[in-house]
Amino acid sequence: MERHSLAHHMPDQDWVDRTIRSYGEDHPYVIAKVYARFPKGGGDVVIPPSWVESAMAFEDPVGDGWRRICDLDLEGETATHTVRDGAWVRLGVDVAADGGDEFTGYRAVGDALEFRHASAGAANDNQVSVAEKALEEIRAAQRLADALGSPHPVRVKIDQNGIGHGVVSMLERWAETGQHGAQIVGVMVSESPSQDDRGAVMRPWRKRDEMWLAIRSLLQPDPSSGRGRLRLHVDKKATAQLSTPKLLSTTSGYTQVESKRAMKARGMKSPDRAEALLLALYEPEPLHKPRRRGLLNY
Repeated sequence: MERHSLAHHMPDQDWVDRTIRSYGEDHPYVIAKVYARFPKGGGDVVIPPSWVESAMAFEDPVGDGWRRICDLDLEGETATHTVRDGAWVRLGVDVAADGGDEFTGYRAVGDALEFRHASAGAANDNQVSVAEKALEEIRAAQRLADALGSPHPVRVKIDQNGIGHGVVSMLERWAETGQHGAQIVGVMVSESPSQDDRGAVMRPWRKRDEMWLAIRSLLQPDPSSGRGRLRLHVDKKATAQLSTPKLLSTTSGYTQVESKRAMKARGMKSPDRAEALLLALYEPEPLHKPRRRGLLNY
């Protein structure tokens, strides 16, 4: 082998910059892999509290093309934050199953997220009742989308584990019978992600991990502006839950988010509200599926 510099075997500056940007200066992974020091304590959280606080304090844009939701004269709409004309309206629903405590729903209108529903108790064991409440929110979202002139159909992402599977089936059937016009997307968070970028600093192990990492990237402050890309108009429980799970990794190099079971073992509640919020933004499949070409495809 020819003589060469030790730098040939070391990470380049681009990898160092991307790793620090993805994890943050103080994360144990950065301390160990970038600075070659022993980190103190365990793994850090997926989303630092300061990022969430920044998104909560984000000032609402004003001016041409921006309107307050409460000024749209829509039944039951009292939110005072602004949204852009033509914004895409999406819903996230986390059904009380798989260790969850609450049936929760959040709405994303463009870059703004808001709390819509939370309930607990035996009533949430009834698939029909849960589906009917989701239908209520879908119709409200459709009225808002129409008022804003949104060019996209309302899209609803639902955790399909447990009774969520039945809720998805009912809402799909009600769409076929004309009771609503939303796109219903069932999400099995335990499945592998549909795409895997081998060059990414963080490669999610399962769809749940992908979901958390997606909102992490949206909340992460941009170095030039110091701000993320989301405005959070949500409740305190959701903001606390966003900063609860720890960021872990597998022996094969994939990134994992602390499980609900592990969180409960250390005395933390299930992050149902946070995961409904994440579902509102998470897109496991494209808005418009590509058309297949071939003699038998119409």
